[in-house]
Amino acid sequence: MYSNFKNKVVLITGGTGGLGSALSSELQRAGAKVIVLDLTTEHLKSTNDVLYITTDITSKDAVEQAVQLGIKTFGKLDILINNAGITHMSKFEDTSLELVSTIMNVNFMGSVYITKACLPHLINSQGHIVAISSVAGFAPLYGRAAYSASKHAMEGFFRSLSAEISDQNVDVTVVCPSFVNTRPELKVQVNNGVSSPGAAKNNTNGQVIPPEVAVKQILKAIKNKQPTLLLGRVATIAHWLFHLLPNTYMKVMTKGAKQEF
Repeated sequence: MYSNFKNKVVLITGGTGGLGSALSSELQRAGAKVIVLDLTTEHLKSTNDVLYITTDITSKDAVEQAVQLGIKTFGKLDILINNAGITHMSKFEDTSLELVSTIMNVNFMGSVYITKACLPHLINSQGHIVAISSVAGFAPLYGRAAYSASKHAMEGFFRSLSAEISDQNVDVTVVCPSFVNTRPELKVQVNNGVSSPGAAKNNTNGQVIPPEVAVKQILKAIKNKQPTLLLGRVATIAHWLFHLLPNTYMKVMTKGAKQEF
């Protein structure tokens, strides 16, 4: 299934834990070379197949240096997976502006910085850009106003970018998961600042997606050059419900989300 990834060079942000780590492992098994960017990688050893680079993706200079090192090591870049992201659980009235800024910087501007640095190499290889968004990227989410804003920004940016670079044979896939259970050891706390999108919640509406299922569907979407992947049954239902019956979506979503508070 994954033979088309053999000898491809893939860069993954947020690649040492959760979904990023699962993607990295599967891509290496498929014969790809992987460049992993994350805040802490010192405990991990690079090999001939994977290069770990400690990088703060909110720093434009750090991102540019990391991309240069990755290209120097593997000689090219075929696929960029914008996976790094953080979330929160707090109503806007209880959310500091500093937290809003942090979430926008990591989720949106971090993706912009890495994409800008990678784009010339992806144009050269006629490569592929993947943006890991969320149901919150196309629909509202109670108690996640800052997170939803960052994911809406991501989707607007990457869909517009797709229109700009399609003539250069660079593909873009926007992935919209509901809840991928990547960090079950963590627990989301209300009004407790930044948290991992994969941390366990008090109430999760509908299907919880195992990481291995998410990885399989994401790699299939890349292989098929799929513009949008609604990852999981909940994401598909939410997409159509919000677009066809937005008032109903708001009622159902709000009722379920309030149970987390």
